[in-house]
Amino acid sequence: MRRMIMCAIGLLVMVSAANAQLKKGDLLVGGNIGLTLNIGESEGFSDETDVDVTFSLTPGVTYMLTDNWYIGGELGVSVGPGTTSTFTLGPSGGYYVPFNKTIGMMNTVGMGFGAVDKDFAFSFGYVPGLIFSVSDKVYLSTSFGSLGYNSGSKSFFINLLRGASLGFYYVF
Repeated sequence: MRRMIMCAIGLLVMVSAANAQLKKGDLLVGGNIGLTLNIGESEGFSDETDVDVTFSLTPGVTYMLTDNWYIGGELGVSVGPGTTSTFTLGPSGGYYVPFNKTIGMMNTVGMGFGAVDKDFAFSFGYVPGLIFSVSDKVYLSTSFGSLGYNSGSKSFFINLLRGASLGFYYVF
């Protein structure tokens, strides 16, 4: 099994080694699937720890203004603990830093406007991530953590290792 996994990773590296970077005029269409863990202590005199899990699905579009700068937009749906659901819509933008022809870093700053249950919410934040070229037209992305503000919880947040997302993008 281990040899099979290593062969698959080696094949992916060989196939993606000849791929191009993102460039001016590229239109990326795709989205992310995310998972966030909120770990806190239980209320009262209990030694238990509460763990709230939130799943999210965020389709989006990104346009490369230059070889490094990009803008985009997202539509998101999140389902959290209990009956908490969040619907968001917002613009984003950022700076792409290519490390080589296969991998680069996406530094994204975004805003979100939406509804949490029956209340309006506004958020903004910074999300770093990596993007991997699988072929000339297919990219995979991942991000860990975020930094920002959420009006729904009326708080600033730093989620370094509590949230992760995986994404798939097709370039037109």
